Amino acid sequence: MAKVTKNLSQLSIEAKEQFLDSFDMVQTDCDGVLWMLKDPYEGVAESIKELRNNGKKLVFVSNNSVRTMDDYRAKLEKVTDYTVEEEDIVHPAKVVIAYLKERGFDSLCYVIGSKHFKKCLRDAGIQVLDGPNEPVNESVAEIVPVIADKKPVGAVIVDFDYNCNNIKLLRAQLYLQHRDCWFIAGAMDKVLPVGPKMRLLGPGYYVEMLQDITDMKPIVLGKPGLAMSKVLKRKYAIENPQRVLFIGDQPEMDVKFGGISNFQTLLVGTGGVQEGDLQKYVSLNDPYLVPDYYIGAFADLAQIVRDVAFYKTTKANKL
Repeated sequence: MAKVTKNLSQLSIEAKEQFLDSFDMVQTDCDGVLWMLKDPYEGVAESIKELRNNGKKLVFVSNNSVRTMDDYRAKLEKVTDYTVEEEDIVHPAKVVIAYLKERGFDSLCYVIGSKHFKKCLRDAGIQVLDGPNEPVNESVAEIVPVIADKKPVGAVIVDFDYNCNNIKLLRAQLYLQHRDCWFIAGAMDKVLPVGPKMRLLGPGYYVEMLQDITDMKPIVLGKPGLAMSKVLKRKYAIENPQRVLFIGDQPEMDVKFGGISNFQTLLVGTGGVQEGDLQKYVSLNDPYLVPDYYIGAFADLAQIVRDVAFYKTTKANKL
């Protein structure tokens, strides 16, 4: 039987109360949910405040590791009245670091990723090899020594890199052909929505190419990776995942991540996927792509919380 998404705004007040009482933690995506590129959506700060006042813990989970932690902190401070904790800001670089440290990994990593992503790893004591960052002459004789340098690489890590090129992918391929080398993926987005009408090629395609040529399945430490889910469950001591609500704007990344984590899922329409688009995901016969709930915008949650609070007060006064 096909999964049916409930429109949160159209539920009865009793159903809204049941929804709000069903979770203790909110994990939410950032880009497309709280903001798009620069400024936060109107009403986001009010919804965060209302959810917190209702006793919900908020964690901010992004696949965008190009954005610096200072930028995340600055943006989130605006919508949390300067009360955000860095521990509650999650992106792939931090998850990769946690994963490697949990396993005592101390080998060299070849990293395809942004400057910020690589800086996070280096600052955490991870040995990072990258590049080449300069063009290589189009000659097999000159390319082979670059891509087959026989460095003692213990892990290849692939995330979003604006300057990704064929030489970097060839290097990654040759390192991965040594079967004792780990294959780790950060962000798996195949599409990066940067505006209502602009959707760019994402790093998921790089990972897919390397997976196909090496016949190696990556350890996915960005959404929608199960390995990432396990890291976050340990980090936040989540014992009952059904008491977590995951909010996102992309079914392939956010809703699927929430689904494989056994969290409840809420899709917002501000990232470009509207309620009317959900039938397409139902037809794919993958229940992880279909959210439990839909709402037009994260900002609309404030009114849901206020309505339920008023309803509960009214009920209590009648007793």
